[in-house]
This record gives sequence, structure tokens and C-alpha cells, in this order.
Amino acid sequence: MPTVKPEEKSREHHPLPLGVLWDHIDMAVLALDNQLIVQNTNAASERMFGKTSRWMLGQSIETLLPGYPVALDLIQRAQSLNMPFRSRSTQIAPAPDRLLSVSLTVVPLRNADGLVIGTLLQLDETGNSERLEAGERLNETLDSLGFLAISVAHEVKNPLAGIRGAAQLIEMQSPNPATTTCTQLIRSEVDRISRLLDSLLGLADNLPIMEKETNIHEILNHVIKVIGPRDPEPICDFDPSLPFIRGDRDQLVQLFLNLLHNAYEALRAHANPTLHILTRISDRIRFEQGRRHKQI
Repeated sequence: MPTVKPEEKSREHHPLPLGVLWDHIDMAVLALDNQLIVQNTNAASERMFGKTSRWMLGQSIETLLPGYPVALDLIQRAQSLNMPFRSRSTQIAPAPDRLLSVSLTVVPLRNADGLVIGTLLQLDETGNSERLEAGERLNETLDSLGFLAISVAHEVKNPLAGIRGAAQLIEMQSPNPATTTCTQLIRSEVDRISRLLDSLLGLADNLPIMEKETNIHEILNHVIKVIGPRDPEPICDFDPSLPFIRGDRDQLVQLFLNLLHNAYEALRAHANPTLHILTRISDRIRFEQGRRHKQI
């Protein structure tokens, strides 16, 4: 009687039942025949679809995934070309009240003769690893954009400093009051744009909003000067009894600059337009544009 050597005993193995291995796969797996009828399922597929294995067996994949042709298209391509196919991100609704993002993989099943006898459909719910990868890609993109933004900001701020210095030099050398008014306006806007760039780039994250008592008419007059001569010239009707308001001057200037630019853009489609800027104590805002009696 032959004896079994110790090293041969160590090579002995006891295969685990396939059903145990099948149910320990984390992703949902469905085995389909060539008519797309479910022949095998695992525990993960029961959890995903909220159905028992007994209920799913014998069902068509169209019954399990109604209205979602991506899976059917992948299965048909896998069967016709005899090769695996994958869709990295697909929306499915395994139940009426559940919408999932999954990775779909279809693998042809062949018999010993190499003939396709069905397909293996794998549905892996997009989880933390995929979201982490997407987050890392987004962070890399944001880092690149941030570097580009900082570079552009420096390219913008350098000439701004030169403009401010030139305006200050002209103001010192010219006794003309009109010139002084223009150079002060230039320096004020250069400083505001510089602060805006710092804020947009996150260089002034901890800078508080500079709220203080502000004369709304002074801001509107400043904005009109910044806009410069335009056609039509704004017709101002300010209520001198209006009290001061609390606000950040830079942000208010930007707000009214945007409004005034938008107003002029809207007037370009009208012949002989007029532009009125009024201040009143009211609980509503009214814009007027165009010909007489046309109001917004």
C-alpha cells in the first residue's frame, strides 16, 4: 500500500462550495442564458434589486431593468462579438424608489466547445473609491486652475500698479482740477479692482466685509463717472432726503456698474432711448428703458 509523503499531504486541498464563493462576491452578479433569462444570482444581487433569488430566477433582464437599454446593448454586443464589454457609469433603477449609479460589466459565458451559452452581468455600485478618484481628479483640475488664476492675477496687477503710479504722478504735476478729478477716479478704480482680484483668488479670505455708512448718491455719481460719456446720457433724479446706508462700498460700486452696463446693453435695440436713474424710498425696484411709457 503506497504511503503518502508529508509534503503531499500539505498539497491536499478541499475546494470551497461554489455557492459560498458566489454569495461572498460584493458586486451583484447575474448569470443569463442566451434568451436573457436569469439562471443564477448571488446575495449581492438580492440586496441591490430588493428581490429574493427565487423571485429573480426565470425572469427576463428586461423585467429587472425596464427602460434601461444600456445593459441590453452591452449584452448584445458581448454575445455578437464574443468579448467582454463595460460601462463605467450607468444609471439604473432596480426599484421604483431607487436610482443607482453602477459600473456594468458583461462577460460572455462559453461551454467547453467555445460556444456562447449565456452572459455574466456584473453590477458594481459606484462607491467611495470611485467618488474618491473623481474627487482627486477634481482637486488636480482645481489646483491647475488656481495656479493659472494666480499667474493671470499677477499679470493683471502689475500693470494696475503702473497705472496707479502714473495717475498719481500726473496728479502731482498738474494743477488742473479737472485732471485731478480724473486721476483720483483712476486711482480709486485701480485700488478697487486690485482688492477684487485678491478676493477672487482667495488671498483675502479672512478680510471682513467693509460695511460702513455710505452715501448711495456718491456711489451712483462715481459709477456714472467710471462709465464715462455714453449715449444716452443718464438723467439723474436723486432724492436728497435718503439716509445713508450700511454696506461695502466696493461691492456696491460693482453692483451698480453691472446694472448700468446691462441697462446700456438693453438700450442698444431701441431708437432714441432714454436712461433715468432715480432714487426713492420704496419697497420695490423699478427700471425704465426705451421709448416713453416703456417700463421694466
